[in-house]
Amino acid sequence: MLTTNILASIFGKNSYSMKPNRRGQIVKYQGLEENFNQLYVILDFIDNGIRSKARLHDLKTGQVSMGFAKDLEVDEGQTFELDYYLEHGDHDLF
Repeated sequence: MLTTNILASIFGKNSYSMKPNRRGQIVKYQGLEENFNQLYVILDFIDNGIRSKARLHDLKTGQVSMGFAKDLEVDEGQTFELDYYLEHGDHDLF
């Protein structure tokens, strides 16, 4: 079983932490019971200490919005699968 430490050693430090820190991560809002399963992709991450923000793409509706990083939680499994697919998958994206 892959753990966060193993993934970090493979993909670099801070690649798979529970708090968002880079674009391309798939995240959920913490504390929103009604929308906790709603997934977003980070389009841009603005690192500003405790006021860090992320520009988010809603995977269900397609809307783009801004959110504070402290309110987001990374879905490590979905993020790993997306990264793996983009690197090794059969697609014509790059």
